[in-house]
Amino acid sequence: MLLRRWRPSLVKIHRWLGLTAGLLLMLNAFTGSLMLGARPLDRVLNAHLFEVKPAGEPVPLETIRQSLVAEYGSKTRFTIRPPREPEESILVFVTSDSWQGQAHYDPYTGQKLGAREEHEGFANALFEFHSALLAGDTGKTILAFNTVTMLAMLVTGVLLWWPARSWRGAFSISLKGGLLRSLFDLHRVGGAVLGAWVLVCVLTGTWMAWRPVSQWVTQAMGQKQVLPPAVKTAAPPKTRAATADEMIATANAVMPGGVVGYLGLPAKPTTPVRIRKKLDDDPHPNGLSSVWLHPVTGEVIRVDRWTDLDVGTRSYAWIYPLHSGKLAGVIGVVATAAGGFLLFGFGVSGTWLWWLRRRMRVARPAS
Repeated sequence: MLLRRWRPSLVKIHRWLGLTAGLLLMLNAFTGSLMLGARPLDRVLNAHLFEVKPAGEPVPLETIRQSLVAEYGSKTRFTIRPPREPEESILVFVTSDSWQGQAHYDPYTGQKLGAREEHEGFANALFEFHSALLAGDTGKTILAFNTVTMLAMLVTGVLLWWPARSWRGAFSISLKGGLLRSLFDLHRVGGAVLGAWVLVCVLTGTWMAWRPVSQWVTQAMGQKQVLPPAVKTAAPPKTRAATADEMIATANAVMPGGVVGYLGLPAKPTTPVRIRKKLDDDPHPNGLSSVWLHPVTGEVIRVDRWTDLDVGTRSYAWIYPLHSGKLAGVIGVVATAAGGFLLFGFGVSGTWLWWLRRRMRVARPAS
């Protein structure tokens, strides 16, 4: 009785949330699903950037570092992703006041293969729209608060679907009652059955894009967030700067095993070098364990194993592969892509239902 009494209000809330903020969720879900295929396709179409022919021993990583500094300047931040397969190029994320993008280098010759700006290329532009609406932190905040819209639509949708008396027709879909009836049943049953999985995709995306979420979780658990260490001591005069290869060797010595995910070279002498490692027990594809080093001397400042991080930061080890589907391999990627297309389909079917009913009301003769 209570649901029947509130049904007209629930219908209006569900409808207008879907026709306004829900459309943004629909586009975001669609771009996320496309991105799962766009990345591999980008590597195929731009193989000259991503693939190399193995030829002897790789050049020292310090050679690449010096080339980067010579081209982009010493006050530029570089994040180097060493190749994980013999045929992979070196990928470098470049961040400066004047230019942001990715540069690619041949690990065997040290030659630059090419570079693209942050939004250049279909896959990069798609990622920037999906993660931040091409609007940086502002876009991430909008997407985070739009998650509340998704939650409200799911709750109101389930309440509208919930059988008032009998469950006999709760999961039935009529394909013979005309387009309007079929579309309504598909939207109603599909949302009730698959809405929870779609919500998982949305929530994990919000968790990754908007940092305050993980910080709130850490605070709720009574823990302090593990922040990057500071460089407290300047390098002695005439100190020989440690090379990139020496820093990686130091990191591997204090944290054996696994592979180097990224080498983060700061733009300021007060910021430490961060070497991220993917250990065997870390589910994150790039690893969350870190070795922090002095940017000049290469001395170890701190070692953070991923299992020792605060709960909010540590959660990214599971949240990222869950959102991208990589936690369950190919099946997980397919399921994640399906979740995005499902949310897009709910938006299309809901909008179509509204338009069909509106057209019917307009065409109905006045009595």
